[in-house]
Amino acid sequence: MLRRLPSIYFVLIPALTIAAGVLGYYTYLTASRFARLNEEAIAASSMLLAREKVENIERYVIQQDNTVFTDYPLDDPDSFEERWRPTSIDVTPSVRSVLLLNEHAHVVGFASRAGAQDRRDFLDLFLQDVVQELELDDAPLNRLKHLHGRFRDRSHLFSYMAVRHEGRRMFLVAHHDTGFIVRSQFPTLFSTEEGRSTYNVVDIDNRRVYGASLASAGDYVVGHRFPTTLYQWRLQIAPQQATQLETQGRSGRTVQLGSLGLSFAVILMGIAFLLYAASKERRLNEMKSEFIANVSHELKTPLSVVRMFGEMLLTERVRTPEKQKQYLEIICRESERLSGLIENVLDFAALERGKQKYDFHERDIGPVLAQAIDAFRYRLEEDGKRVTLELAENLPMVAIDEQSIVLAVVNLLDNAVKYGEGSAIEVSVTCSARSVHVRVRDHGPGIPIEDLRRIFERFYRTARHREVRGSGIGLALVKHIADAHGGRAWAANAEDGGAVVAFTLPAV
Repeated sequence: MLRRLPSIYFVLIPALTIAAGVLGYYTYLTASRFARLNEEAIAASSMLLAREKVENIERYVIQQDNTVFTDYPLDDPDSFEERWRPTSIDVTPSVRSVLLLNEHAHVVGFASRAGAQDRRDFLDLFLQDVVQELELDDAPLNRLKHLHGRFRDRSHLFSYMAVRHEGRRMFLVAHHDTGFIVRSQFPTLFSTEEGRSTYNVVDIDNRRVYGASLASAGDYVVGHRFPTTLYQWRLQIAPQQATQLETQGRSGRTVQLGSLGLSFAVILMGIAFLLYAASKERRLNEMKSEFIANVSHELKTPLSVVRMFGEMLLTERVRTPEKQKQYLEIICRESERLSGLIENVLDFAALERGKQKYDFHERDIGPVLAQAIDAFRYRLEEDGKRVTLELAENLPMVAIDEQSIVLAVVNLLDNAVKYGEGSAIEVSVTCSARSVHVRVRDHGPGIPIEDLRRIFERFYRTARHREVRGSGIGLALVKHIADAHGGRAWAANAEDGGAVVAFTLPAV
C-alpha cells in the first residue's frame, strides 16, 4: 500500500517537518524573549520597592542614633540616663542602652532602660564579646558606624561614633533592640494589603527573621541587603501574584516546548497512522484470506464426506443394515456441522452489513440455555463430551432475542469442544444486582495470556490453536450479540485450569 503513494509525499513530508520545526523554533524564541522582558520588568519594579523599604528602616535607625548622640553630655555622662530615660520610649524606642568609651575602650558612661540584672548581663556581653569587634581605631570622627551580628545566640545591633572631647578621643555606642524593630517597625513598614504575604526578612543563613516564606514565588523573589545598619539581614520581596506568575511561567515554558514538539508530533502521528492503517489493512486482508481458506476447508470436508457416503448408499454397496445406519448417521452429523457453519457465516455477514435485527422479549434464561444445549447435544455425544447445566435460584427475567442467545451459547459450546481437549464442559448461570451471567467452562489448557483480549476479534485465531478447524468468527458473533443486548462478552482462565468464556445480560 505504501508503495502506491505519490512520490510528492516523499518530498512533502520532510518539507513540512522542517517548516514546522523552524516555525516552532522561532515561536519558542519569541515567546521566551517576551517572558524574559516581563520577568525583568517585574524584578526591576520589585527592586525599587525593596530599596525604598530598606532605606526607611535605615533612616529610622540612623535618626535615633543622631538623636541620642547629639544630646549626649560628654562632660557629664552620669546625668544622661536621668534625662534620657523618661522620653526614650517615645523618642528613641529602639535604643536600649547608650555607652561612652574612652580612648582605651573602657566604659566611662552607661545608661540603659533595662533592669538591674539585664544591665549586668548586657555589660558582660559587651565587654566580653562585642567591644573587640568594634572598629574603634579606624573609626573616623563624627561618622556613624554599625556592628550587626549574633552574640550568644541573639541578634544585636550597635551604632557607634568616634568623637573628640577636651583633646581626647572618645566613643559613643548605642545598642538597638532588634526584637523591637522586628515587632514594631516591620509590621508598620509592610502594612499594605499584600505586605505580609509578599515581604520577608532573612538573615545571612537564610533563616526567616520576619514574614512568611516566599519559596513558592520561585524566580520572582528579589532580595536587597540592608547596606549599613542591619547588614546581616536581607529584605526579600515578591509580587502579590508571584505564585501564579511562577506557575504560569513554568506552564508557559512547558507550552513553548510543547508547541515546538507538537509540530513534529503531528507530522509523525500522521505518518505513524498511515503506516498503522496500512499494516492493519494488510493484517485484515491476511485474516480474511485465512478465513476464506478455513471456511472453504470447513465446507469442503463435510461435503466430501456426505457425497462419499451418499454415493455408497446410492450404489447399494452397503451390505448390512447396521453399516447403512452408521453411514446415515455420519451423513446426518456432517450435515449438521455444515448447516451450523453456513448459519454462522450468514449471521456474520448480516452483522457486517448492519442488517441483523433482533426481536426482544422477556424470557427465563434457563429454558433458552437448555434449548441451546439440546441443539448441540448431537455434536457433544458424537465427540464423547459431557456437559452440565447449573442454574442459580431465583434468576430474574431478561429481555433477549431467543434465537440469537441460542446461537451465542452454541458457539461457546463449539469453542469449548474444539479447545477443551476432551474435558468436561460446564454451563452455569448466576446473577448479580443488575445482570445475569452465562459462563461456559472447559478443563483444557486455557487461553494464552497474550490472546485473552483478542479472541473476540473477527477472524482472529490463536497461534497455538491454528491447527484446530475453525473460521474465527464464532466468538466475534458472541460479542456482537452480547453488545446488542446491552451486556458484554469476556474470557478468563480458571484458577484450577481451563478456560471460562462468558457473556452478561442486563436483568429486567
